[in-house]
Amino acid sequence: MSPSFDNLVEDHGSDSEEELDFSDLRENYDVRMEEGLDTFVIIDGLPKVPQESKQKLVKFLLKKLNSVGKTKEDAIFMPLGENNLSEGFAFVEYATPQQAIEATKKLHGTPLDRRHTLAVNKLTDIDRYGREGRVDDEYHPPKLDDFTEREHLRWWLGDPNSRDQFVMHRNESVAVYWNKKKDNPENVVDRLGWTETFVQWSPLGTYLTTMHARGVQLWGGPNWHRIHRIPHPVCNLIDFSPGEKYLTTWSFKPIEVQEDDPVLSMDEDGKNYIIWDVATGKPLRSFQTHDLPGPTEDENGQPIKKKIPWPAFKWSADEKYVARMLDGQSISIYELPKMVLLDKTSIKIEGIRDFEWAPATPQREGIKSYEQLFCFWTPEIGSNPAKVGLMSVPSKEIVRTRNLFSVTDAKLHWQSQASYVCVKVDRHSSKSKKSMATNLEIFRVKEKGVPVEVVDSIKDTVINFAWEPKGDRFVLITAAEAPLVQTAVPPKTAVSFFCPEKSKGTSVGNFKHIRTIDRKNSNTIHWSPKGRFVVVATVLSQQSSDLDFWDLDYEGEKPEAEKDLTANLQHMNTADHYGVTEIEWDSTGRYVTSVASVWKHAMENGYHLYDFKGDLLREEHMDKFKQLAWRPRPVTMLSRDEQKQIRKNLREYSKDFDEQDRIEEDKERGAVVEERRRLLSEWLAWREREKEDLAEDRRELGLDVDGDMDGEMTGEERKVEEGGAKVVEEIVEEVLDETDEVVA
Repeated sequence: MSPSFDNLVEDHGSDSEEELDFSDLRENYDVRMEEGLDTFVIIDGLPKVPQESKQKLVKFLLKKLNSVGKTKEDAIFMPLGENNLSEGFAFVEYATPQQAIEATKKLHGTPLDRRHTLAVNKLTDIDRYGREGRVDDEYHPPKLDDFTEREHLRWWLGDPNSRDQFVMHRNESVAVYWNKKKDNPENVVDRLGWTETFVQWSPLGTYLTTMHARGVQLWGGPNWHRIHRIPHPVCNLIDFSPGEKYLTTWSFKPIEVQEDDPVLSMDEDGKNYIIWDVATGKPLRSFQTHDLPGPTEDENGQPIKKKIPWPAFKWSADEKYVARMLDGQSISIYELPKMVLLDKTSIKIEGIRDFEWAPATPQREGIKSYEQLFCFWTPEIGSNPAKVGLMSVPSKEIVRTRNLFSVTDAKLHWQSQASYVCVKVDRHSSKSKKSMATNLEIFRVKEKGVPVEVVDSIKDTVINFAWEPKGDRFVLITAAEAPLVQTAVPPKTAVSFFCPEKSKGTSVGNFKHIRTIDRKNSNTIHWSPKGRFVVVATVLSQQSSDLDFWDLDYEGEKPEAEKDLTANLQHMNTADHYGVTEIEWDSTGRYVTSVASVWKHAMENGYHLYDFKGDLLREEHMDKFKQLAWRPRPVTMLSRDEQKQIRKNLREYSKDFDEQDRIEEDKERGAVVEERRRLLSEWLAWREREKEDLAEDRRELGLDVDGDMDGEMTGEERKVEEGGAKVVEEIVEEVLDETDEVVA
């Protein structure tokens, strides 16, 4: 029991007849029970062990307890039960109340081992809950609500026709549709004012996200009900983790938290970023926006608008880590779900400009332990060269570095399976500092020692680069000089295709140039999510709006010069969409949409739908058309062998699909015929009603009702009627003369 003046032993040895007054001492030194116990915490969820194993458990637990404060072995009380086993909980005393509070925040919910998770609470909470009437003296079993089945959030994957969905945002309306190839899409849901700015699918298509002044809302299920409400006021941008477990929200305006806010605490007040747990809808941690480097005002004293890097928080492939870069200084890696800084310290990297996580868990040769990789680069600093590095997490070990010279800029491009990372290096001459050409430094991550292959045959500056998804081929676009800003008349560009050369065994050969297409205006590359097909297009241009469709596995004859390459390039089609601003494939790789959004311009807004070959299937023009986004699909659950079997029998399956298409077309033709019959029937009925009205009018006027009611016949018509002959008029056009005139 904590010491108190109430339990002091009375001293009867005083000779004074007056009773001593201790009120001033009591006021200054008496220890109130709540304040005396606020350094104690209760640890629940511990394993029940016999007395001989208790000391070992205490020492093991002590390592975790000292990670957030200071305590010692004799400050841990772990009671034993009647069977000489521990009760599964312990009382722990910390040095200060602040350390006890920190323990409840950082250790609560922490796994002790595979079977046990710690539950940490302050000892004074028991008394506080009791005073508030939240703890009853008598135990009552909790009341369990009746089970109610929830809607399946991935219901759309069960469509018998394997159709895909897309969301369309036009004017103030947001609607979701089934795609029906050439026919008009089938509406699923259409709501007015569903979002205030834009909509966004989650990476696996589970949620549709809408933006509002009071926060973000996630919708899903067959009835499109609200799943979660994320109360980040005036949120501007969002970013999901790859598996949809977490969500980053950002607002330009710092958050102002009200005292009675049921979700946000004062920890979020004044912050810009919040990391959320999607399943619970609760915030995990909040952050402020870093000050962006560079001057804040121009020569005239006007503020300079700076583009915030997005996403600011980048996720590892398995969602165990999220990292944030402080430009030029460091990377901070946080462990999920506790959002604790890895090893309690940031990684100092002088001059760091950018970093990217591997998009899949890497499988380096000879490495059996768990790891995630990220790639980073630093510019030249003084006499030190620029550098590209690969770092392993959680060990923070640098597994590969490469020094670079005369570097103007660099961009990091991971291949989707983390087999390669391509560093696009723009180089300049040492004197003029003017960008001259681009080299590609390709790190072969899965090979022993991570060798680097250099592609230095590119003479111009690369303005765009894209790997083939789940493949080892890539496309790039070059220009004689990269434009500093977006212009109405884009520079002439060239499109180049690369692939590995054939090699023996399972190894991948060196990357070789396939072909270059010159004198283009292309500026974007859009691979099919399944690989093989790619669209190279010109967007946001007033001069050109071409979409070139290419096949890299053409089944026809292969040119002799490309016999040793792992690609057979074929141009399939060229489409044109004036004013195109965005291009997007559906998740199956069967369809492509090109969009002209009113957010970019107000001319001929709408969208075009193409198949993978570039054939136009549907074209729709809509006023105030803003956005079209295909619904993503989760990763297939089929094994590789099952997928191979499907590809092997694809021709047999296609016969069934063709038959389904024919039946559907017959139904549609029948529906058209029925509609025409209905219209004809309505017209004939209307005609009969009009004839009856006309007959009534003739009776009232005293005219012959049995005569011609469609009008009086002319003399010529009567002759034709009596003779049974027909008069046919034919107009013949004859060209008398043609001349050619040249206008200077």
